[in-house]
Amino acid sequence: MGRHDTGQVWTPGSTLAPFGTDETDEGDLRRLLELRMPQAAGRLKRGSVCKYEFTADEDFIIDRHPAYERVWLAGGFSGHGFKFASAIGQILSELVQTGHTDQDLKRFSLSRFR
Repeated sequence: MGRHDTGQVWTPGSTLAPFGTDETDEGDLRRLLELRMPQAAGRLKRGSVCKYEFTADEDFIIDRHPAYERVWLAGGFSGHGFKFASAIGQILSELVQTGHTDQDLKRFSLSRFR
């Protein structure tokens, strides 16, 4: 079970605070378990944290590098991109091999941040 939210702010180079450092780490998950899945609300066996990056709008970036035409960028998956890995892989393979995809990528362009 996990949660997807902004979590704790982390600065590159600093140590990531372990799970349980913030009282809401287990508390928020436990309240949900107790409400929706009480039989699964036993003792916590293991907890962990992860780092991920958000774009300003929390959407992906899939676009050409602005200075290098042969380089494609894909990132900003904001903690939920793993669900789209196969589709993004397919899109990137089409872009790299042919320079084109039938998918509409306007929403993922770098230029949206200008």
